[in-house]
Amino acid sequence: MTRLPQLRVHATVIAAAALLAAALLAAVAVPAPARATANPTPAEIRALLHDAAVVHDIPPKILYAIAWQESGWRQFDADGDPLISTDGGIGIMQVTTIPDGVDVDLLKTDIAYNIDVGAGILETKWGYAPSVFPVIGDGARRCYEDWFFAVWAYNGWTAGNPYPYLIWGHVADGRGLWTGQPVTAYPATSLVDGFPPVVASVARPQPEHWWSAGLPKPALGVPRVQKRVAAGARFSVSGTLSPQEPAGAHSVVLNAYRWNGAAWALRRTLLTTNQDSGELTRWAVTLALGKTGRWKLVAAALPDADHAPATSRPAVVTVVR
Repeated sequence: MTRLPQLRVHATVIAAAALLAAALLAAVAVPAPARATANPTPAEIRALLHDAAVVHDIPPKILYAIAWQESGWRQFDADGDPLISTDGGIGIMQVTTIPDGVDVDLLKTDIAYNIDVGAGILETKWGYAPSVFPVIGDGARRCYEDWFFAVWAYNGWTAGNPYPYLIWGHVADGRGLWTGQPVTAYPATSLVDGFPPVVASVARPQPEHWWSAGLPKPALGVPRVQKRVAAGARFSVSGTLSPQEPAGAHSVVLNAYRWNGAAWALRRTLLTTNQDSGELTRWAVTLALGKTGRWKLVAAALPDADHAPATSRPAVVTVVR
């Protein structure tokens, strides 16, 4: 009899311990809320679109324009969540019908993956000719005009779909994000009940425009910067890029490397502002470096539909206390 209270205490302790263990397991099992994600800069997005276009052999400005029409170059919404439309379109390329083997989670969270899947879908639509729609011209992949029906099918092969005409308008306009490329649309007057004629091929609209993979390499001057700056103090770096391109089309980044005693280590990458001046594009950026020591600053032009990537010779600045 004298032991019964002690047994009750032990039972109570055991029950409490079991409840605590269950609570801990539940806490472990509950996933942490997803971290909000920001969209890359326009220059970074343009480079990703360009790389995918090269891989899939698509004129890059077509891919630029489709991504702009579909999402305004956004993978994530204002809250940092994956951009998903009311009809289920996902991400920057608004992929709606998911191809076999595609990782849906990556499609939502990885912008480069989303772009590659979208480019692959467009390439698949290109292969619809001549069974679904006619070949344009001789079906040259580097000719902008020959992609008109494939672009139409990317959005949906429906009668009178205005989508390819919108895309051609974006290609020519540039949307302030790339240098506009004149392109010629398939004439709406040649459509029959909203579709091209049922033939194996149709004449290429004129004038025709071609994408060249052999792109010019721009020249970047050595960054101009003072030799010594105080740690944490803001200072300006500027330079030039030639030949001149419309402001906003060429984007220059500044890579800041710090000497760690054995090698140069990349510490920061900053997007610069651009302004056209005569035959040059002038770029500038203001920054502060908190760590003392020697820093190497290198300007880089990201790859684009109009030019190959390029880097400048370095400028060295010493950061002091």
